[in-house]
Amino acid sequence: MTQKSIKSFLLADASVLEETKEIKFPQFDEAFVIRSLTADEFDNITKRSTRRMKQNGSIVKEVDQNKLVDTLVAEAVVTPDLNDAELQEYYGTIGNAAGTARKMLKAGQWGDLIKDVQDLSGFDQEPLDELVDEVKK
Repeated sequence: MTQKSIKSFLLADASVLEETKEIKFPQFDEAFVIRSLTADEFDNITKRSTRRMKQNGSIVKEVDQNKLVDTLVAEAVVTPDLNDAELQEYYGTIGNAAGTARKMLKAGQWGDLIKDVQDLSGFDQEPLDELVDEVKK
């Protein structure tokens, strides 16, 4: 019985974890393409977004929510290439992929992009809606 149940969790095609979605924004001729993020990718993004601070004589870890959201978007957007030097130069965001997306989109579109990345990556939307609202401010 153990062998049978283990086999049911082996993915025949790992690409099922790599879903994509097109998002059309009216100001651009082509759609943005985003991809889903795995739990492992999210864990790495969270670690990169965590800062250590001294508080009352001890080290405290705190997740920078804005950096977390920015990194999620930067990692999930496939098209356009937010790391493209020409694109970043045009928008004045050299070295800042998420900043490029922020400059390209209206505030509501940025929030929609965040929600779409979260949905595609399998997040429960309700708790993250608060984070999106905070980022929009």
